[in-house]
Amino acid sequence: TAARMESKYAAIAFAAGNLYIGKFGKVDGIGAILDWGKEFTSMPAALKGYFKYLPKKIDKTKPPYDNIAGQMDKCQIQIFLTDWDSPFVINTTAGQFVDMQNDPHIIASGRLESNETITEYREFNIPLEYRSYRKPKYIVISCCASYLGDYFTGGVGSTLFVDEFELIYK
Repeated sequence: TAARMESKYAAIAFAAGNLYIGKFGKVDGIGAILDWGKEFTSMPAALKGYFKYLPKKIDKTKPPYDNIAGQMDKCQIQIFLTDWDSPFVINTTAGQFVDMQNDPHIIASGRLESNETITEYREFNIPLEYRSYRKPKYIVISCCASYLGDYFTGGVGSTLFVDEFELIYK
């Protein structure tokens, strides 16, 4: 069996189908509070696995993303290693997210994004790009059927399947 994530419109807001390493905190307004990360001290070279994706056109948007309505949605699979002292608290209602470009605690990261319709499982390999070689404290792997779901933007019905994740070491 695989993990299946489908983006939906739930009564008051768009919700991207997602899966992540961490813990669900609670519902907060129209969003959620999440604790991202699990203690981890290894330094893998890549994340390997299989995915298939059935994107829909983006039909739910919030500023500043109104201009992408009608474009195909994208799935996203990402991995990163950090030296945070505790899991990172995401708050989608307050717009509190990891700053992937500027967070000095991010040691390595990798990402796959695709808007391609993939009906049969396809292997992926996401290499980790290391910014430094400090020892990690946390790992985050996050998958989502709508790459802008954190911003309540995406295509209702976009569906991502993932399976057989494996960390690759050199």
